[in-house]
Amino acid sequence: MCQRCCVVIILSYSEFFEHAKHLWDDEGVKACFERSNEYQLIDCAQYFLDRIESVRQSDYTPTDQDLLRCRVLTSGIFETRFQVDKVNFHMFDVGGQRDERRKWIQCFNDVTAIIFVAASSSYNMVIREDNSTNRLRESLDLFRSIWTNRFLRTISVILFLNKQDMLAEKILAGKSKLEDYFPEYARYTLPPEGLIAAETINNVNNVTA
Repeated sequence: MCQRCCVVIILSYSEFFEHAKHLWDDEGVKACFERSNEYQLIDCAQYFLDRIESVRQSDYTPTDQDLLRCRVLTSGIFETRFQVDKVNFHMFDVGGQRDERRKWIQCFNDVTAIIFVAASSSYNMVIREDNSTNRLRESLDLFRSIWTNRFLRTISVILFLNKQDMLAEKILAGKSKLEDYFPEYARYTLPPEGLIAAETINNVNNVTA
């Protein structure tokens, strides 16, 4: 008979951050991170690991940028009601993973608009369910299927390509060329780096104002 033993190690708050810091300082871990587009890693990992000294402080208060960088995997259907200028909004937030899409049909009755959000920075990443499928291609194909669905013809469909600051960071770093994943952009010319940085800061300020 085979017996399995499970050892649970409980770390204190400070120990956790100390171990995380040592891990992030390891050259092997950083080399592995350079290939993070090949496996599933939350895209805000580097941002928070670089800020670990600030985050570990007992009086740490998240900045607007910290909040914008946070990422939680959506599973299920989340319903939100709010009002803007006396106009009532009823919003449903649904997960985009393949096994979550079957739940979408529950939310399509009587809706006036669909907001489709796709991460433009995912051009060099793969989806969770299939390591051979490009994540951005999958998102755009899914958007196209919604856009052309005959049952949704009377509904406004809005496409948001977010995380453009992270897209700019990746392209400027030159490690993952856009044309390697989207050949149609082989002749794409980057705007000046200063302009990209200024627009990114502007966009963040507009969101947090």
